[in-house]
Amino acid sequence: MSKLLKRALKISLTPAILMVAGKFLGILIPTLMFDIEFAVQNEMIGISSIQILYPNSATTLFINSISNLVMLVLIAVPTIYLIIKTSLYQSTLQNPRTIVKITKLNILNWITKKNSSFLQIFIWSSFLLVTASIIIVHTIQNMTYTWIGVSSGVMAFFCIWGTIRTFELEIAKIYPEEKNYY
Repeated sequence: MSKLLKRALKISLTPAILMVAGKFLGILIPTLMFDIEFAVQNEMIGISSIQILYPNSATTLFINSISNLVMLVLIAVPTIYLIIKTSLYQSTLQNPRTIVKITKLNILNWITKKNSSFLQIFIWSSFLLVTASIIIVHTIQNMTYTWIGVSSGVMAFFCIWGTIRTFELEIAKIYPEEKNYY
């Protein structure tokens, strides 16, 4: 197995675990917090054989919406963090004024090259896109509140834009513009 593939698999473990944990915690916490009755059924209807059943459709909509929101937040926050961190780092390399602004805000230690790469941003953004796709499909099927579906779509759009922007910055390091040298 190549080094790149091993690294990609290693990076993708964290967002995959967070997706599953977010969905599970999003179901478990509101169910216990609001003392909602549920039943567990074991049938082969869909992808999973285990199903959690709630007393009515409004409760199912509420629990599914909360679980989708928790899953979205657990994937989106680290993705946005990585994109902003890498973008600010690249900006400090190209523009000394950014260093002054970052020093005034006292976040200079936050902006480092350590643990941030395009591969990591790409994988996290891919997981965010999958999460947003799941939520949008649930919204279209009326299984999630509309505002959660819209916000997931907007968040995915901006993270994909940030990923493309980060890719452009990485490419600019490899293939610099000619006007910088004349």
